[in-house]
Amino acid sequence: MDIQLDTAAEKEAQKAETLPAFGGLNLLHIKRQVSVLLGLIGTDGIFDDYTKHDISHVDAMLRVLDWLVPDPTKRAMTPADWVVVVLAVYFHDLGMLVTPAEFEARARSAFPAFVEGTLYKDSQGKDYRARVEGLPDDEAQRFLYQEFVRDNHPTRIREWILGKAGDALGVTDRAAEEVARLLSSLRPEVRKDLGTICESHHLDDLYDLRKYPPSRPYGNTPRGSEPPVCGRPPAGRRLAAHHRGSRPLDRLPSA
Repeated sequence: MDIQLDTAAEKEAQKAETLPAFGGLNLLHIKRQVSVLLGLIGTDGIFDDYTKHDISHVDAMLRVLDWLVPDPTKRAMTPADWVVVVLAVYFHDLGMLVTPAEFEARARSAFPAFVEGTLYKDSQGKDYRARVEGLPDDEAQRFLYQEFVRDNHPTRIREWILGKAGDALGVTDRAAEEVARLLSSLRPEVRKDLGTICESHHLDDLYDLRKYPPSRPYGNTPRGSEPPVCGRPPAGRRLAAHHRGSRPLDRLPSA
């Protein structure tokens, strides 16, 4: 697949490459590498019954921004706003990536406690357990681990972006290192906001202005060269709302 920066959002975001706060950022390179990583989601029997979360999913969401973001908001947004939103679209579902090595090391994570304390909890959990135990063991383990990752993937990608991944949410050293490498040119405060936005797409707390402050300067030069940017840009808030609204589609079989 020929990966390019074709959408209006990406063209605006690319302008941030010249800003000091994003020095060294190469948006096209990041998109190409993210495409490779996203292409691994749904392999090895985990998330293989979900709709595709590959680069086509990313491109579809970016095209949604053309009609989702009102024109006055588009005119007010800076290149820094756009690049944070675009990077959030690129990375928000990458926490669903599970390597064979991670799956084999699942007992070292909080996975066993999640199964017993969340999936098998209470009376409904008894029926759930009975249904799962009716599956072949390997299939059952992959299904359960899929549920563990599905529940935690927003936090997984936030931790990978921040370079703080531990073993609790999966032994994900290789994936976390690759994400950290791709974003190494970003300032810590930019990575922090990016991680917060990525994690927020399964949350319901957009009202929390302490978590999502309406202004987040990344530089101190005039607006034309390095503008202030919201920790949660207006488009980012709308994007998160759209993504939560589309969550029921995640389990539909691919066409």
